[in-house]
Amino acid sequence: MKGFSNGLKLTTAAVLLVTMTAAPAFAAKTTPATDKNSAVPAVPRAIPNLIPYHKFDPPTSKLFDINKLNITGDIRVRMEGRNSGRFGLATAGAAAAAGTGSTSRNNDFFVQQWVRLGIHYTISPDVVFFFQPQYSKNWGAAANDPNSGANTGVSGATGVGNEIFARQAFMLIRNLGVKNLTAKIGRQLVVWGNHRMFGHFDWNNIGWAFDGATLDYKAMDNVAIQAGWLRVREGDCGGAAGTNSGGGGCSGGSTTGAGADANIIYLRAPMKFAGVVIEPTYIWHDSGTGGALSGNRPSNQSRHTIGGRVTTKRAISKVTVDVTGEGYYQFGEIAGLAFARTMDIEAYAMHIDAGVTLPVPMQPRIGGEFNIASGDQKANTCTTNNTASPTTCNNEWRGFDQLFPTNHIHFGYMDRMSWKNMIHFAANLNLRPTKNSHLEISGHKFYLNETNDNWYGANQAIFVTSKEGNTEDDLGSEVDVVYTMFFTPGNHVAWQIGGGVFMPGDFIDGNTSSAFNGVGVANETWGYTQLWINW
Repeated sequence: MKGFSNGLKLTTAAVLLVTMTAAPAFAAKTTPATDKNSAVPAVPRAIPNLIPYHKFDPPTSKLFDINKLNITGDIRVRMEGRNSGRFGLATAGAAAAAGTGSTSRNNDFFVQQWVRLGIHYTISPDVVFFFQPQYSKNWGAAANDPNSGANTGVSGATGVGNEIFARQAFMLIRNLGVKNLTAKIGRQLVVWGNHRMFGHFDWNNIGWAFDGATLDYKAMDNVAIQAGWLRVREGDCGGAAGTNSGGGGCSGGSTTGAGADANIIYLRAPMKFAGVVIEPTYIWHDSGTGGALSGNRPSNQSRHTIGGRVTTKRAISKVTVDVTGEGYYQFGEIAGLAFARTMDIEAYAMHIDAGVTLPVPMQPRIGGEFNIASGDQKANTCTTNNTASPTTCNNEWRGFDQLFPTNHIHFGYMDRMSWKNMIHFAANLNLRPTKNSHLEISGHKFYLNETNDNWYGANQAIFVTSKEGNTEDDLGSEVDVVYTMFFTPGNHVAWQIGGGVFMPGDFIDGNTSSAFNGVGVANETWGYTQLWINW
């Protein structure tokens, strides 16, 4: 299995990289690198020097055309607050389940802001350059803040989520050697269907972005073939500063080649027939030896995912009916590391939702959905800190891996659940009070699928650890209300306000160890408001 996985990874990477070498041929202007003189040494940049390196003055280009430049922008500011973020339990997940530690309301209030600029330049009809820097900021955070006494200056300040970074930076090449074949190489977004496996995660102040190469081939008008290689961790870039003495490589990283990398390779074939969208999918990914993919994933794994999504929307007697189903099965292997736990992967996840939109004022849509995902029954038995034998633990790992979704739009807006070790029922009502507004009311009920596995939040990290031998599966219920108002022609300005309440179930409330010093368990409340401008 490992040989197959490594061969697949290297073959796919090689194919994608080879396609990149043909990119210069599609530029608007062609300049031979050697000008018919084969004795000329190789061009240092490996491309015709249309814009030569400058010795002093910065370069200018006669090829630039302002009419080919397009700039987009976004700015969002959001205030958000929570009360009793852990229902009055200790803040550490393990302590909350074990009944140790102190009582904590875990209240919070903060303001987040981000600004994006998208620089889009069409070099030729088939070649596009795109760069999107983003500035993300938590109001009052010290990092990169000139008004903070803790700041050491912008050049020396560091901090996560309070800085400028590249949200997207890629080249897009159409008709790459074959008509209707498009390649995108560089940092990019990967968004599929309803965001259940890959999404932009724009609710977050940073969001998801990927480094890699993706291909899209339009085989027919209603059929596409898509493939991609995403590098989510380069293991040789984590070394101490100054260790990279060789040429190229990583700035401040190791050049030994000993670091573990993490990759994702996928193949999809979205198609549409008779009003039905079908999206069969295959995904392979590993996670190096350090759990490089975020979100409580096992290390040193080779995981295959097969499945897809099917959706349709139809008008029946003026009533619009929509139905969506999505499901995946995962298999593979995990090599023994920490506790010599060598396992076969066997996991699954399924989703189905349906709704009807009525032809009456405010266009109400009434919908319901069901979600389920497998959990690992030995998640809290086979660890480095227990007495279980390796023989007992060498079996199946049944925890589903949701990869990189936009979970905020699934499983409740309070972000207390992911598609992992869960059973979820929901009902929702959507209304259009006016043509420029939208109201949503939803209710959710959550259960653990496997009581010995943990409760995982929207980020796929452990929210509350299950005690060994736990038998309670009722996590609780959530109710959300969100109202959105659009302003100005073209909806360039939007204001949104929302809130929710989470009422814990027997997993928390029925656990006698949860009542600290007679305080007991509280409901969690949450709310926000945000203003968004885009152009």
